[in-house]
Amino acid sequence: MVQRENGVLEYQNLKVNPLEQMVYYCGEEISLTNREFQILYLLLKYHGQVFSKRQIYEQITEDGERVDYHTVEITISKIRKKLETYSGRKDFIITIRGRGYKFRK
Repeated sequence: MVQRENGVLEYQNLKVNPLEQMVYYCGEEISLTNREFQILYLLLKYHGQVFSKRQIYEQITEDGERVDYHTVEITISKIRKKLETYSGRKDFIITIRGRGYKFRK
């Protein structure tokens, strides 16, 4: 279950603070790029909901910015690796074959 307090999202030992754009696991800071942070925050905020690459793309790109859907895949892969480095778990973000991605429930 995701706990929300003052906009900060917490899931198990993962803490995501949108105001500071910081992510922590067991109190240790995880360094993410802006795009990585946006995707992680989106998936965690609506955890359990499946987002297609297109939906994620539309949420994280600004007007006039040129990014392709493959960028979403690559960015999610990088987020997974960083989360695994700190947590030892690969399964925070789940791929739903043919549909998209979701944050595990």
